[in-house]
Amino acid sequence: MRPYYEQDGITIYHGNCREIVPALSWDALVCDPPYGIAHPTDYLARKRGDWSRNYAQIAGDSEPFDPSWMLGLDVPSIIWGANHFGAMPPSSGWLCWDKRVRQGVGVNDQSDGELAWTNCVKGVRIFRHMWNGYWRESERGTGFHPTQKPVALLKWCLTLRGVPDGLILDPYMGAGPTLVAAKDLGRRAIGIEIEERYCEIAAKRLAQGVLDFGRASA
Repeated sequence: MRPYYEQDGITIYHGNCREIVPALSWDALVCDPPYGIAHPTDYLARKRGDWSRNYAQIAGDSEPFDPSWMLGLDVPSIIWGANHFGAMPPSSGWLCWDKRVRQGVGVNDQSDGELAWTNCVKGVRIFRHMWNGYWRESERGTGFHPTQKPVALLKWCLTLRGVPDGLILDPYMGAGPTLVAAKDLGRRAIGIEIEERYCEIAAKRLAQGVLDFGRASA
C-alpha cells in the first residue's frame, strides 16, 4: 500500500478508510467523520469574503453515519459529531468546541458549538475558539473544506490528558487539520481520505510547514 504523502512522521493514504485501516497500527484515533446530515455544500457561498465558494457533496454525508466500525477498534478515541450518531457507548468524557462569535463582532448563524465523544479524556472539556463563517479567530480567508475545523482545535485535542503520546490516526482526514496539528506538535500521524482533492490540499499544507497560509490569524 503506497502512501499518497509521507514526510516528517506524517503519512497520507488516499482511499476508503475501512479498507486501509486493517493494514495499519496506531495508538489513538482522532477524527471528524461525515455526520450524515447532508450538509449544504453551498453554505460558504452565502458568506462574505473572497474565499466563498461551492463544494462537492461530502462523501458519505447523504446517509446516517454508523460509527460502530471505529468503536469496534477499541482504542483511545476522540470522535467529533458523535451527537449525530444515535446511541454511543456511555462515557464520562465529552469535548465541547464553543465557536460562538464574540459579543459585538457578529451574529451566530450556525451552531454555537460542536461535540466530540471520547473514551480517553475524562470529564467535559470546553475549547473556546470563534469560528462562524467569516468570523474566525484563526485561518481567516481559507476555505479548504465545507466542514473545515481549525488546526488550533485539533492541537488542543492532541494535548489533552488521556490522549496517548504515540501515533495518531485520522481515518476521515478531510483537508488535514489533524495532520497539520500533529506536525506542529512534533507528533506522528496517519490520515486517510477518500477524496483525492483533499489529499492534495493536505499534502500542500504540510509541505508549507510553518508558512502554512491555512493558519494565518485573523
